[in-house]
Amino acid sequence: MLLCAVLAGVLHFLFLSAFVWMFIQAVLLFVSVKNLKKIQSKQKEVLSWKYLIVIGYSIPLMIVCVSVGLFSNGYGSEKCWLKADKDFLWGFLGPVCFILAANTIVFISIMVIIISILKTMKHEILKIKQAKSDQQYIKRVMLKTVIQFYIIGCSWILGFFTDYNKVLEVVFLFFNSQQGTFIFFIHCALNQEVRQLYMKWWRAFSAACRPHTTKTWIVQH
Repeated sequence: MLLCAVLAGVLHFLFLSAFVWMFIQAVLLFVSVKNLKKIQSKQKEVLSWKYLIVIGYSIPLMIVCVSVGLFSNGYGSEKCWLKADKDFLWGFLGPVCFILAANTIVFISIMVIIISILKTMKHEILKIKQAKSDQQYIKRVMLKTVIQFYIIGCSWILGFFTDYNKVLEVVFLFFNSQQGTFIFFIHCALNQEVRQLYMKWWRAFSAACRPHTTKTWIVQH
């Protein structure tokens, strides 16, 4: 039981940390969009990464410590999770509901700003007749914005309705199990700077391998 309680406490901390980082991502995204920048997190525009790390892990740790202090026997249910006694489960659901509500509001605000920007861009594109390349840019921006909906955790809202609908449960499990995939696409596959860096590393690796290959071929012949 002790091991189960410890595991429940660790899971409580890790899940809360994930949601706090989703909130941080939402705030960074809102700031970058508000400043008419590309859709990517700009840490220097808000706080340095050191402060963000402190915020991202200290807040969940404080919540877990307060939960332990108020109800020390609240950890270690049959599934090694929080017990439902005395509404202790709200030590997790409370912060999660707040973050999901805040992230949803932030995402709606971001969509309003993006739509306004794209309308302006589309009007200018029609004027200067540079439709093809700029339309592709608009599509990339919209795709990034939609994917951010999953990265900042808004799809977790479906989790409150999974007990009543099996289809929603499957959709919930699919989208949230693929959150890491969405993060890879938005921050790596669809990020031009990251792709250029990968190409640079690949060229350096290829160049480093060529002399060895040439030397081996000379020795063999």
